Amino acid sequence: MRVLVTGAAGKVGRAAVRALKSAGHKVVETDVVIPADKPHMVRLNASDFGEVMGALSGIDAVSRRVDAVLHLAGIPRPGPAPDHTIFENNTQSTYAVFSAAMRLGIRKIVWASSETLLGLPFDVPPASAPLDEGSPLLPNWSYARSKLMGEEMASQFCRWQADLSIISLRSSNVYAGADYDVLPSVHANPETRKFNLWGYVDAQDCGEACRLALEADLPGHHPLIIAAADNIAAQDSRALMAAHFPGVALLDTLTGEQSLLSSALAAEKIGYTPKVSWRDRVEQS
Repeated sequence: MRVLVTGAAGKVGRAAVRALKSAGHKVVETDVVIPADKPHMVRLNASDFGEVMGALSGIDAVSRRVDAVLHLAGIPRPGPAPDHTIFENNTQSTYAVFSAAMRLGIRKIVWASSETLLGLPFDVPPASAPLDEGSPLLPNWSYARSKLMGEEMASQFCRWQADLSIISLRSSNVYAGADYDVLPSVHANPETRKFNLWGYVDAQDCGEACRLALEADLPGHHPLIIAAADNIAAQDSRALMAAHFPGVALLDTLTGEQSLLSSALAAEKIGYTPKVSWRDRVEQS
């Protein structure tokens, strides 16, 4: 496929581009800021509908349209900007990509939703764990609300266009490189990570999930949780829940340090299997 990637300079974007190219796909890399190590990248403000229409209509010399879109652009977490700015930027860019793709006959979209839809920060205990796609949506930040709006738009666009496929990847907290430097403090004080049930996913696995989702044949809208196989705290998951969220119902299948965010549906729908643990990164360093 020929895939246009928005937010290609970001943590997940770089991993996804590597995964797509390794699988033989053609990739058009775009971002709002071109990094020094990516001079070939195309500047694209994904919040600007006109720019997105132009990019998806034919960005190269022979005016070839792309076959699919991987939308990773946006403010990637709560905090870097005022709440209203995050909501406006993320909601507008997602609308621009969905609408432009549908108008141009592009029928495959994968985009970055978020685990934050599921209730982060967990000041109030979840109803049960591990969390899955059947868990209630409880967006507590404007960032999370922008993702909720994106998923609702995905459902409606797919209702309007029966052959359209949109996969919303609800990735857990993405770790890469120096992100793992926090591990000693997390292991010493797991309380600091209870806000997302000690969830994480390595950027490499997240990039592979993007590739798998783009290669899948799944008409309609499909939200999928993407997480590591284990928790980040290096402790038994049942013990963590008993200590920090006593009384929460736990599945009988929960064992050892198993993640409290279930990627089982992603395994079923797109063949996602997390391969990288934080332990692998510690050993490499």
